[in-house]
Amino acid sequence: MTSTAEPGSEPATFEDLARHIDDLRDRVGHLEPSAQRLLQDTIEAITEFNRAGLVALVQLLRNDARGGELLYEAVEQPEVMALFVSHGIIRTDRTIDVLRVVEQIRPYLVTSSISMEVESVRGDVAYVSFATGCNAPDEATKEEIKGVILQRVPGLRAVEEVAQEPGTAFISLDTLRVGPA
Repeated sequence: MTSTAEPGSEPATFEDLARHIDDLRDRVGHLEPSAQRLLQDTIEAITEFNRAGLVALVQLLRNDARGGELLYEAVEQPEVMALFVSHGIIRTDRTIDVLRVVEQIRPYLVTSSISMEVESVRGDVAYVSFATGCNAPDEATKEEIKGVILQRVPGLRAVEEVAQEPGTAFISLDTLRVGPA
């Protein structure tokens, strides 16, 4: 087993652990299909085993006044929240899911000079806006970005563009000159 921290050293950070999992997931993609399936089945079995233990722990904590307080404190820790979300014990708001996907594609947006904001998520529809003018992406790019969000957020039915309100330019009167300078 590969460890992310040497014995006696500082424990790995949450970000280090997440990065390590992503690296391992990428490496699995290069295995033979039968090895990939066996590994996937093993992970699913371990996940269900862990989920059952977590559900029992949460139920015990909820049944005790102090346990409930501790549970609320625990989910403030990103590691605990991620654990509960990944096991389906806590459901995230779709807004968080949409924002997470946008952060995943943010490097592409930045390198392509695309400015996009999530305006809101209501029910199963996400509303986004794109920059206008010189920084506006073409329609095909907009559709591609909206398609990625739609594909990566479970339960999302549509991603709709919100039209930007036309801005008014304010030019100070003292900067205008009439006649010779």
